[in-house]
Amino acid sequence: MFRPIVRLWLLIFVPFAILPFSFISGIVVPHTALWGHAVFHLIYLPIAAAACWALWRFVREPSNLALRVIGALMLLCQTSFLFGHAGELVSVVQRGFLSAPESIFSENPHMFFASFAVLGIVSSEVLLIVLTVTAAVQRLLRRSRRVTGGEAANSA
Repeated sequence: MFRPIVRLWLLIFVPFAILPFSFISGIVVPHTALWGHAVFHLIYLPIAAAACWALWRFVREPSNLALRVIGALMLLCQTSFLFGHAGELVSVVQRGFLSAPESIFSENPHMFFASFAVLGIVSSEVLLIVLTVTAAVQRLLRRSRRVTGGEAANSA
């Protein structure tokens, strides 16, 4: 059960931790290089699609109902992120792509789609933590039931 969860961490959390830091923070790509914003969207879009695919597989697996429900909620949030991120990319492409002006960050189409993207990815991150904790607790509960059940059978 933990292999699919590790896959989700690699597809949802790791890009969220690395890509904004690399392309938007100004540390790796300077703030004056606005092409970093377009490249950020280009790189993140297929990763977000792969995360949706992994979540779809996770929800379809025959596992615990609680984990499947959390996974389905994550799929909904990740789909919102994918929609918003794709809309942001289209907005950037329409405004000059690699040479888009800085004013795009405050314009309506970009900000409209950014609200979907930000809400979706932050919700996905929170639900990923909830999913991981839930899976760990369920695994501990199953293990403790086996141990106590095994001792009871041996003592009788």
